[in-house]
Amino acid sequence: MGLLDMFTRKEIDTRRRSLSFVLNDAKAVYDDGRIGLEPTTLTISEKRVAVIGLNGAGKSTLLKLIDGAMTPASGTVSVVRHILDDNDEPVDGQDTAYDPSHKSDAKALKDIIGIVRREEIPNSYYMAENISEALDAPLKKRKMPDAMRNETIGALFAHFGLTAHARQKADALDSEKRHLLAIVSALAISPAAIVADEPTKGLDEPATRNVARALFSYDRQVVFATHDLTLVTDPIYAIDRVLVLDEHRVVFDGAPNDAVDHYNDLIRERYERMKAGNNSER
Repeated sequence: MGLLDMFTRKEIDTRRRSLSFVLNDAKAVYDDGRIGLEPTTLTISEKRVAVIGLNGAGKSTLLKLIDGAMTPASGTVSVVRHILDDNDEPVDGQDTAYDPSHKSDAKALKDIIGIVRREEIPNSYYMAENISEALDAPLKKRKMPDAMRNETIGALFAHFGLTAHARQKADALDSEKRHLLAIVSALAISPAAIVADEPTKGLDEPATRNVARALFSYDRQVVFATHDLTLVTDPIYAIDRVLVLDEHRVVFDGAPNDAVDHYNDLIRERYERMKAGNNSER
């Protein structure tokens, strides 16, 4: 290894890790003054956490706060990285806390949080000769050795069913394959956790099931927002905890089936209020 590599090489952390996302009275406000999330206090540390709610409820805002894409207008957000032992328990004295509002910490979080936004992939992927080269380029920038890059890409493509498409261009993939590639892109740097905003949006039922099974069977912590309640309640996905958002607040926090019941009650109440309002105008 050359002297320059000693200072520029960015090692991939392959230790078993998990994250705790800690919000303390955190409030999010957009540039135009719209409230994204009312003051919220909670900690997310489980392996599979779903966020559900109607459009505009604050789901995406919550995810942006925890993955560092957005900083709170008031209150605090912190991310704590835990090193895990063979029993998936945190090792004492090995925690590292990050504050996404600090530039250096925000940069560090990009290495430990994989971000998925629907089927969005980097623009550079569309410029590459094929998706294998597209995925290889950012790993090469991290000075990952050739053998490790090939092994990483091969393993990810195999798990997500993309091996047969490795030599295709990104724009030749169908929607299901682009969703899978978006997840693969987020996992390539071996993050401790994935934060995914509607990772199956726009897919039919078979494609949704395929993408979800691949995502949740991969050994990573996942926090995700969805409108697909099957992803929340189907035991095959083993969701540990569900947050229900309504009008920019967390209004329920609990088990999957209870959360969906609460969500359905919210929808019924909203419908009844709307119906009552229409009747009063007649």
